Amino acid sequence: MGWLGKLFGGGGKKEETMKMEPALMKKHEKEVAKMAKDPVCGMEVDEKMAPAKSEHIGKTYYFCSPGCKKAFDENPAKYTGGGGHEMAGHGGHQM
Repeated sequence: MGWLGKLFGGGGKKEETMKMEPALMKKHEKEVAKMAKDPVCGMEVDEKMAPAKSEHIGKTYYFCSPGCKKAFDENPAKYTGGGGHEMAGHGGHQM
């Protein structure tokens, strides 16, 4: 058996490895981080590890840094595409 066989458990263990794959896949799926896009800088952020987050009109936004959160909180419409008319159907006034 060559070094690749030793490294990947060759020599009769192929069937065992094949049987374990679905279980390993499920475990991996659970471990995969749910990523969100920072609306200010566009960086991908792990929702569980995000240094900052804000709630805006019932939606949670995740940020890579407190600086991006601050920029968002000062003008959320700039980053959500609201253009100041986020409350459509309410005459455009802010509530």
